[in-house]
Parts: sequence; C-alpha cells; structure tokens
Amino acid sequence: MWRQKQRFWPKMNLISGLLFSTFLFGGISINKYVLSVLGFKYPTIFQGWNTLVGLVVYKMLNIFKKSEYPLTPVDRTGFLSLLPGLLFHTTALIANSKALADLPISVYIAVQNTLPAGIYLLDRVFPGRPPTSPLQGICSILTLFTGVGLVIGETSLDFQDSAYFWIIIGIACSVASTLHSRIADARFTSWDRLYYSSVFSVIILAPASLYLEEAFLALNFRHDKQGLFLTGCLFSALFTASFNIYTVRLKEDEYFGLLLNMASAGTAVLSIFLFSADLKWWQWTLIGVNLVTTVPLPAHQGRDDDLQPVGVLQGAAYKPLSQQEGVILQ
Repeated sequence: MWRQKQRFWPKMNLISGLLFSTFLFGGISINKYVLSVLGFKYPTIFQGWNTLVGLVVYKMLNIFKKSEYPLTPVDRTGFLSLLPGLLFHTTALIANSKALADLPISVYIAVQNTLPAGIYLLDRVFPGRPPTSPLQGICSILTLFTGVGLVIGETSLDFQDSAYFWIIIGIACSVASTLHSRIADARFTSWDRLYYSSVFSVIILAPASLYLEEAFLALNFRHDKQGLFLTGCLFSALFTASFNIYTVRLKEDEYFGLLLNMASAGTAVLSIFLFSADLKWWQWTLIGVNLVTTVPLPAHQGRDDDLQPVGVLQGAAYKPLSQQEGVILQ
C-alpha cells in the first residue's frame, strides 16, 4: 500500500534538494537548447521520445524496486476516472514544448508561475478552505498580475500563432489537470498518475506525429552538430524523468513549494547567461517581481494525503482517503 511504501522514501534534505534543482535546471535548459538553438521544433516527436524514455525508467523502478514504486492496477472505472487528467497532461506537454521553443526561459518560468498563484487563490475563494496568509495572498496576486502582464504586453494580431498562445493553453490544461486530480479515483496516487500519463502520452503522440507528418519531417532533420543533438535528446529525457520522480517524492514535504520556486527562480536567472533574451526594461521588471513574489507560495501539486476538491468541485463524488475502501492508513 502507498502509506506503507512512503516510509522508504527519504525526507527532503540538502542532497535531494540540490538534485531536484539540478534536474529542473538541466531539463529546461537542454529542452530549450534542442528546441531553439538546434531548431528541432517537432513537439509530438520530442515529447513522445521524452515520455517513452521516462516510461522505461518508471517501469524499471517498478520492476526492481516494487516495494517503493508499486502501481495500482487500472480497471474500467479507474480508467474513466483518470482519462480527463491524462488528456490534460498530454495537451499541456505539447503546448508547453511549443511555448518553450520560442520564449526566453525567464519569461516562460514567470508566466508558468501564474499556475501556483492561481491555484492558491482558487483554493481560498470558496468557503471552507484553509485560512489565507496575508503574505502569500499578496504574493499570489502580484505573481498573477506580473505573469498576465508579460502575456498582455506581447499580444498582437497573430496571437494565435505565437508562443504566448501556447503557454496559455499549457497553463489552462495544467490547472485543469491539477483540479481533476482532486476528484479522480483516490486509489491512484501521484506516482500512479505519472506512470499512466506517460503510457497514455506515448500511445497518443505516436499516431499524432504521423497524422501531423512531424514523424516524416523529423526523419529528414539534420544538423551540423548532430552529436550534440542526439546527446541533448538523451539527457533531456533522462533529466525530465528524474525531475518527475523527484517531484512525486519531494512534494509530500511541507517545504517543497519553497524548493520548487527557488529552483525555478535560479533557473530563470542562470538562463540569462546561457541564452540570448531580447527583452525590454518593463519585461525584466515584471520578471524580477514575479520571481521574488512566487518564492513564498505553496506548490500547486497537493500532497497525496491532503488532496481535496476546490470549492467549485465540491459537488463531485469525493471521499477522503481515510474513507476509501481498501486504503490502509498507518
């Protein structure tokens, strides 16, 4: 059982925090290098490869460390419960990949920070939710306004073809996925959803790449730095898979939000020295305020023990884990 398994997982410490930050920085930076510098802009192929490698890694963990990484079997009811979240997850993968290809990392992270800010505000708008911390409340509003400001400041007539359009789609799907996880079948933990999301994404993205003809275009892709391209694709997949595993592990810690936000801010700052970013002074100002105000916010990924539906979803059939049949609490 999941509760029995968690005792094997270490608490957050300096080493795990540094590894998590490294995987976040490395994953985003390598993805950006492959997508932008090398120009491999075929998201169904690139994300299909990343999820396939991740799926292999997850399955190896399940086979060789089954006591720590068990999987809950999926029946018909469970699949139907998970299906909306799987669709949101796969759509967010493609949309965020298209956005990262054309946006500076600092802008990408700042706009993505509206996700935890928005979830925090949603959690406190409806009655019966946890009390609002004045600091976190103010910071969430500032984060939301600065992130939205970065998008509004770059809107144009061809907005639907811009990276800002895709990042909005990605955030909307991530919000939907986060809220859906609160009303989905509580038998499935974050680890289960990560594994089954990867299975679903591989199944969906393979035929999608053929339908969109990206598979054929990718076969003809050649770059002067072909060795770096292949190495980048490999490390991108491994770093992304490692980041996802550490997210599932560390998000149960009360300080995970602080770690995630500081690691994201560090990645945004370091990216300035790795990739060129032609931004105006007001954009740098909004990014700076955004990164600072995001730090005290909790992560949008809820702990498995604490997942409860947001107010607008209260009408859905939901039971706390302690009331679920077959779940052993220790």
